[in-house]
Amino acid sequence: MANADKTGGYITDTTYVAEFYGDHAPTHLNLIAAGNGFRPRPLDAGFTWCDYGCGNGVTANVLAGCYPQGRFYGVDFLPAHISAAEVIAVRGGLDNATFLTKGFADLKADDIPPLDFATMHGVLSWIDDPTRDAVLADAAKRLKPGGLLMTGANAMPGWAAKLPMRNMVYSLTKDGANTMTRAETGLAWLQKLKAAEVKYFRDNPALAEAVDDLARLDLRYMAHEYFNLHLRAFYFAELNAMMEANGLQFVGSTFMFLNMVDLAVPQSLQQEFRQAKTRGELEAKRDFIRNETFRRDLWIKGEPFKTQEEWLEVNEDLIFGTLVPLAQIDRQVPFGEIQVSYENGPVADLLEAVAVGAIDVRDMLKVPGFGGLSPWTRVDAARLLVAGGQVHAFANRTTQKKIGRGAKLTMPPINRALIKELGMRAPKVPLAALNAGTGIELPNVDAMLLLAMCDKGWGGDGLSVSAHNGPIPFAARMMAAEGGDVIVGGRALPPKEIEALLAKRLKDLEDNMLDKLVEIGVVGVES
Repeated sequence: MANADKTGGYITDTTYVAEFYGDHAPTHLNLIAAGNGFRPRPLDAGFTWCDYGCGNGVTANVLAGCYPQGRFYGVDFLPAHISAAEVIAVRGGLDNATFLTKGFADLKADDIPPLDFATMHGVLSWIDDPTRDAVLADAAKRLKPGGLLMTGANAMPGWAAKLPMRNMVYSLTKDGANTMTRAETGLAWLQKLKAAEVKYFRDNPALAEAVDDLARLDLRYMAHEYFNLHLRAFYFAELNAMMEANGLQFVGSTFMFLNMVDLAVPQSLQQEFRQAKTRGELEAKRDFIRNETFRRDLWIKGEPFKTQEEWLEVNEDLIFGTLVPLAQIDRQVPFGEIQVSYENGPVADLLEAVAVGAIDVRDMLKVPGFGGLSPWTRVDAARLLVAGGQVHAFANRTTQKKIGRGAKLTMPPINRALIKELGMRAPKVPLAALNAGTGIELPNVDAMLLLAMCDKGWGGDGLSVSAHNGPIPFAARMMAAEGGDVIVGGRALPPKEIEALLAKRLKDLEDNMLDKLVEIGVVGVES
């Protein structure tokens, strides 16, 4: 491990997983701000966005591909992270993404311009106090008046039982060993304790599920979550105090449903929560009701709206759409003990409307059953759909069209770069949805088939792996070039089974997903 004074105690011998975080998108941050009574940041003209602790830069690159008018920055002290980010940016043809290999305390005034948006995913929990103070001070200083900061941090009391488990694993694995080796050893020990049903696990039944989650995840997640020198989980009051000290105030959770008392709180407590004098009081109580292990919060360097009319005017401009077809959307969504149905009534009608084209709140007047509804009710209906996690704030209105079979498909350079760079390294590949203004993750096989369709055309004759033309052999060669086996059900597939898998996935892509991918701008159609 490098000098802790420079790294804040963060591990340096293992890179983090390459992931896309949709709640970092400007459209989503603006949606949360607007719904909670704060003015969103303008996106039409140039704007600035920075990810402190950007990792491999996947989120920054995806969003830079969506917003050519914006400028995107990523800061990380690990050279391997920044190198991976820069490769994607260069191969994706991005001239609006800049990545800096620096510690937070080493940032100079001219490294990053004044910011509209700043994000910090996880880092506040993984660094020491001086480094945490430095990154918060830097972001707060650079944020423009009205600028937004998104933070993700380990939360109390959800981490109360996990902290001793983490501390045990940290202390019992060999200090100085490779972090991935420590993670592997630590996970094996936790699994033995769980299997033995020791009292610690009997007294804390949720920990058995936590161990199972660690086993399912990429081991690098455990390495970065458990083996930094410092690990801190926060109560809301602690986070709020840090932000207030830097001139920022709480906006809301980036999980939409947690901003809605009817969905976030048991019915027996809802009246008491509605009578809370401040949002801070509500959040401090909710810490114990939800018992979350990770908070995702939004803060602002600004003041709330002064009138309800101002709130309504801003929220009526918001655009809503879906990243997947209607058939793939769950109509029953659980929110802990509360379950919401989107199967009937006006909300179901609205879901069907936005699934075939993104619209704003004013456009909803044209949706059957919505013509007589007030604008306040229309905003509430859209927010309820977003709460389910399958409707999103969009950057643009969209229209879905049926793509004729054989149409020539094109792919934005950033998506081509993401597929070629990430390929078989991750089970899902994040791609930029240019019209939506956010990203979508596709199964890696589907992503490679999509690239193959753009380069080799649609499926049809000559589908065998041994052939030289067509999307299936093209995708098979890409997979082979990655040097990895295709593993299904715990075994490597032989060529004939790979061919069958690709044929099945290609047909599903063509029949069920392609129209939507064109609508949201993951791929285009050559005119």
